[in-house]
Amino acid sequence: MSIAAPQRTYDTELPIRDDLSAAHGEIAARWSRPGTWWTAVQRSEIVLQVRAARDHRSDDGGVLPPWVQPSSIDGLVDAGGPLPTAAIDAVWRITNHPGTLTEDWYQSIIDRGVDPLAYVELVGLVAQSNCVDRFADALELPRIELDEPTDGPPGREGAPAAVKYHWVPTADLKMPNVIKALSAVPAENEALFILSDAQYVPMERVRGDVVSDRNSLTRPQIEVLAARTSKLNECFY
Repeated sequence: MSIAAPQRTYDTELPIRDDLSAAHGEIAARWSRPGTWWTAVQRSEIVLQVRAARDHRSDDGGVLPPWVQPSSIDGLVDAGGPLPTAAIDAVWRITNHPGTLTEDWYQSIIDRGVDPLAYVELVGLVAQSNCVDRFADALELPRIELDEPTDGPPGREGAPAAVKYHWVPTADLKMPNVIKALSAVPAENEALFILSDAQYVPMERVRGDVVSDRNSLTRPQIEVLAARTSKLNECFY
């Protein structure tokens, strides 16, 4: 997908690559637009809840434990806001404790009224906002400001022949699971590719190009960093 570079995604003199800045700008712009299953207001709120979960610290300085739902603490989240409390609880758990997720926990969120395809979109948004915000935080830059949410209903355009292979529905594709995970909501899968192309390597080069430089890093160096990052994030795919 071709992306027009934003004028200033980050206000800094740091040498951030144009393609990386453009990818982050495009992803952030999508947060305030109607999605497939969530409205623009709800999508913006998901990102704001990611930021709240990242920034919240309890009295002892720690993050909220995974077994404590933020909606169960008086005054911590707005139960009358645009998101159902099940979605808020899911956002906080995925943001701060992704290594604790289980199929039973996922099913409990679905049982509280979150559609499985809406959950897939939510996971995509949580991953995107954590990714983009952590980049800014690491460089001590302001996080990208959200645009005003645009009007319009969700598109409700799901993937054809979505089937359940794992916890969530996926499209019936012959692809690695890490790529197939968001495939039941094509717009979020596209967003994954936008970030992956800029921050990793373009998808068409993943298997075929294992030696050339990618800007300042070689492919083996990229893989070492990717493996270590996955370990630190307790990625279990």
